[in-house]
Amino acid sequence: MSDYPSVLYVATPYALCFGALINEKTVMTDARCLYPFQDQSETPSEVQGVLAPKYLMVAAPTVNVSTIMHNIQLSIEVYTNVSQAGYRASTFMGMVGTYVDNSTFYAVNTSAVHAYYPQSQYVDSAEQNFDVGIVTLMRPIDGADTALLQLDDLDANVAGLSALTFSPSDTTNDAAAQQKLYQGIDLTKARKTDVSSLSRSNCDTNYMDAFGLKNMKSFDGHSLPNNGSPIYCSSMYDNTTKCSLDTSIRISDSASDINSVDLNSTLFFVTSGSQIRLVSVGLPHLFEVQSGSSDSCKSNGFVYFPRTGLYTDWLGWVTSGSFSSSGTWTDKPLPSSNVAEFVNGGCAGGILPSSIQTAFIAAMVSVLASFSIIL
Repeated sequence: MSDYPSVLYVATPYALCFGALINEKTVMTDARCLYPFQDQSETPSEVQGVLAPKYLMVAAPTVNVSTIMHNIQLSIEVYTNVSQAGYRASTFMGMVGTYVDNSTFYAVNTSAVHAYYPQSQYVDSAEQNFDVGIVTLMRPIDGADTALLQLDDLDANVAGLSALTFSPSDTTNDAAAQQKLYQGIDLTKARKTDVSSLSRSNCDTNYMDAFGLKNMKSFDGHSLPNNGSPIYCSSMYDNTTKCSLDTSIRISDSASDINSVDLNSTLFFVTSGSQIRLVSVGLPHLFEVQSGSSDSCKSNGFVYFPRTGLYTDWLGWVTSGSFSSSGTWTDKPLPSSNVAEFVNGGCAGGILPSSIQTAFIAAMVSVLASFSIIL
């Protein structure tokens, strides 16, 4: 992990996720990390919607991270039911207070997800729409490297595209079972895997075939920015399947066995000089059509993952900045026309620096964030 100093961990009572530093106090991660419960009806009120900052911690991948994370896991793993999610969060919060604000762990000041994200969770084919989240830190990481953001669409076979995943203690070919929360993970290391990207047309075609869609507008809700596709795609890569590739198998063939599963937290990137260019951060999804026996199966499929850079207007608004054409975050605010949707449309935010408008905006954001939970 020392090769990627802009990569951090975002720890919650329920998940450990990758994050990327875009400025000295702001970490980009995925919405599912910060909004863990799709069904709010059975979830204790204190952990409904976006997790409060007190239930979050950002960790740098240094030597003592793994041991401390294992200790935290031992303290919270007794609470396994959704009805006990509040107790788990409270115990986690107590542990966080012990470790934050040193050179390894950082306290979180604010947290937010795209307000249209919760709405998409009720439709399987839209689960990665608006999947983007932000946390800001109580104090800056001085002198830290920051990541660039991939703004353009991906072509087929982009040079240098890699997937960074957790490094389990035991090697396994089943990516969805590589590790349990904190257990057996060496958090000072990560597994880097070469990834072969698909073209936009192949990506969207595979996605529509997999879900039986006529187009990429997969649910009646808010339109995606610039009518873009919410995902990038790649071929199946190392540790995502045990089967051998057979491209003659049709992805839309429902008569065959289907392996459709979320993979573990992954950060997709390409190197850009001394920095990384963040392509995606989140939970990739494997869609695989199999044939043959479990011992000698053949399959065809693809992996799709959130298109993080699609939401630059929201990212700019929620951080009171913007992204340059190179993908670098700057403190130059977006034009007012770009933020009208978020101010007037109920988009959850709350990560704005101090200004003469801070008190008013904070109150407005609190109301809008509450509203976003019921969208």
